[in-house]
Amino acid sequence: MVQTGKAGPRRYAARSTASDRDKRRDTPFRSYHRRAELPRVLPLWPHELDDETPEGRRNIVCKLRRALRAERRRGVAGHWTYDLARHVELLRVYRLELASSGLRDIRRR
Repeated sequence: MVQTGKAGPRRYAARSTASDRDKRRDTPFRSYHRRAELPRVLPLWPHELDDETPEGRRNIVCKLRRALRAERRRGVAGHWTYDLARHVELLRVYRLELASSGLRDIRRR
């Protein structure tokens, strides 16, 4: 939709409706490639990525939780290094790692 006036043409972006948001929420997560996605958000050694034992997964979940806590602190403080995209990606990988490991989120009650 284009509206013209004294200031010139303005373009309005189409807004998403509630049904659009519900469709996106109901779609399953894209496939999780642990070996490719974890190093993007955490500095890990190759042996840590290869460790599929419950203890190894618990270790990675703890590291993800610490990274999320630090990123959340930076965001609340308004620090210039806070990165919303990193925060969202950390949260997504954390949830996928929890789901694939069978561990439960201890913060949720």
